[in-house]
Amino acid sequence: MAAFTMNAQVTTGVIDFTANYSGTIEIDNTNVTVTLEGPSDLWLGLGFGVDAMTSGGDVIIHDSSGFSDSQFLGIGSAPIPDTQDWTIVTNTVTSGVRQLTITRPIAGSDLSDFTFDETEPSILLVWAHGDGTDNFGYHGANNRNDLVAPLNPILGVDDNSLASNLKIFPVPAIDLVTVSIADFNNDKATIRLYSMLGQQVQELAISEKSTIIDISALPTGVYIINVSTKNGFASKKIIKK
Repeated sequence: MAAFTMNAQVTTGVIDFTANYSGTIEIDNTNVTVTLEGPSDLWLGLGFGVDAMTSGGDVIIHDSSGFSDSQFLGIGSAPIPDTQDWTIVTNTVTSGVRQLTITRPIAGSDLSDFTFDETEPSILLVWAHGDGTDNFGYHGANNRNDLVAPLNPILGVDDNSLASNLKIFPVPAIDLVTVSIADFNNDKATIRLYSMLGQQVQELAISEKSTIIDISALPTGVYIINVSTKNGFASKKIIKK
């Protein structure tokens, strides 16, 4: 897996489905990344492009058996597994809270797979979580809902010139990440590091062509590095092992 420039990337931002369950969706013209955060003792589900358990609709589920790329069979019927197109980037539990980050190409390999589109203004979602259990089953009357989530540009639109001169390595990284700008010319710049939930976790000013960032204290997962100069800004993803 490698860092890549995020051209035309959009995000839902953090969606609070309910008091203890949230998610974020990020889409570019190649891939989609979903991050879910919720109680580790409940199953978590999120469906795309539908407002109910519509037969043939696309849904992802994490329960006591693990993660599943599935499709709805209709209201009252349990979803069934599809071809597992999603790659799990991170699946961690801290103080009873699960954070699951997954990614796949915008088009899946099954007819039931929703095709994500970064040019659309919004995305229709349906969510649910377990009614006091991590074993998949009926979610209960109050543990589901649907919504239309707006899709907004993430961190603005990249400056193509800066993006082409921006290098970040190694990928993936464990402790240290080097950020290099080929045509920096001693200009001042700011580096901001964001989690996949949109939380800023680091910020530093730089005045050199090459800067080393210490990420050793960060949890494993995917992060976004945003570099801004007087000429524009650019973003890339990194993976912390």
